[in-house]
Amino acid sequence: MKHILSFTLFLFLAKFGLSQNTVDTLYYESGDIYIGQVENAMPNGKGKMTWGYGASYEGEWKNAYQHGKGKMIWPSGDTYSGEWIYGVQNGKGLMDWSNGDHYEGTFKNGLLDGKGTLKFANGVVKKGKWKENNFVQ
Repeated sequence: MKHILSFTLFLFLAKFGLSQNTVDTLYYESGDIYIGQVENAMPNGKGKMTWGYGASYEGEWKNAYQHGKGKMIWPSGDTYSGEWIYGVQNGKGLMDWSNGDHYEGTFKNGLLDGKGTLKFANGVVKKGKWKENNFVQ
């Protein structure tokens, strides 16, 4: 009977996304503050980091890196919403620059790479394929 209860509890936790992650606040000597799920004394799961220099990221974390979906806001006003892999924009995302330019498409290693549309503040639109921040077609 004890094994059935343990297995049932395991299934319940797995189904409803509950894990061993706890919600906590981490304060860093640099002035950075993280509020969210923590595992092994690191951001893991969902949370928000505010860096001392003024940037913030809210979304998914893995071993203290932005990993999964999230939104980054830089002090300049630039924003990125989309997919991250170990702290770098990778996958589908939206980038809005404070100068009014806007990109929607794919990123690889933090660069415009793959299919996407860049709309400049002056009205010019480049839609097609990008490679390492360069429009190729």
